[in-house]
Amino acid sequence: MAPPAISEERFWEIIEEARKGSSRSADPKALSRVLSRLSDREVSAFGYMFYEKLCALNFQKLWAAGDIIVGGMSGDQFHYFRSWIIGKGRTLFDVAIRDPDQIGPWIDGSTINDRDVDNELLEYVAVEIMQKRGAEDPRELSDCHPDAMPRGRRFTEKTVRKVCPKLAALFK
Repeated sequence: MAPPAISEERFWEIIEEARKGSSRSADPKALSRVLSRLSDREVSAFGYMFYEKLCALNFQKLWAAGDIIVGGMSGDQFHYFRSWIIGKGRTLFDVAIRDPDQIGPWIDGSTINDRDVDNELLEYVAVEIMQKRGAEDPRELSDCHPDAMPRGRRFTEKTVRKVCPKLAALFK
């Protein structure tokens, strides 16, 4: 079966509606309210595109950026970090794709303990709505897997600060 289609513009409109002009990442409950009003096709297409965007963000330099921001990032945390980026909207997504070292201005919190860059539940909103409707999980239509080995050159604890020097200077 071909994956459902949604325009790039419509995807980001839905995210923005779930953000309601907030500087914070989209709220899963707000996203659920937005998606619940849509057809199965549109919810499925949104869920599929969300999953594809998680995969697009699966690269080592972005993981290094997250690692610097929170002072060490596991694979699961990296997954949730990517959901947070998508939930912040198109501008941050585009910056993260282009150059993760530039995402510093989007980070709230002056200490590691209050830097919230996790939005795990956002990924599951469309999936849960489709399950309640007795429809297929939109992630099953994708050929990508967001937890595959990230693309690009691996970093180490010793090299991570060189991968994203601007973030390293911001988050010492």
